[in-house]
Amino acid sequence: MQPIVVRTTDATAGTTYSRPVRMDSYANAQSVVQVDVTGTVNFTVETSMDDPNDTVNPVAEGSMVWISAVDTNLVAKTADAVGAFVVTPTFIRIKQVSGNGSTKMTIAQFGNAPY
Repeated sequence: MQPIVVRTTDATAGTTYSRPVRMDSYANAQSVVQVDVTGTVNFTVETSMDDPNDTVNPVAEGSMVWISAVDTNLVAKTADAVGAFVVTPTFIRIKQVSGNGSTKMTIAQFGNAPY
């Protein structure tokens, strides 16, 4: 998977979220996440195993359950951070809880679909 970049912006009026990133279910599980901060922010990387596009048990996008990343290097941070996923969730997003700055999250999932 090519690295994917998503962003959040000014959260002084309330929490902002990046768009959710759908990970590759067929690739190897290892992923790295890097968050670059500009200005003042407080952010957490969140994950979800829910999938609005699941053919058997779809979950509406507004009903998806999001939890803080297992890697605590990506939870409740105020500065640049990097973390890893040894088991990749279905979706990843970044939540900016406060601050007038912004975040840029780059996600890279390693490997191709095994044959």
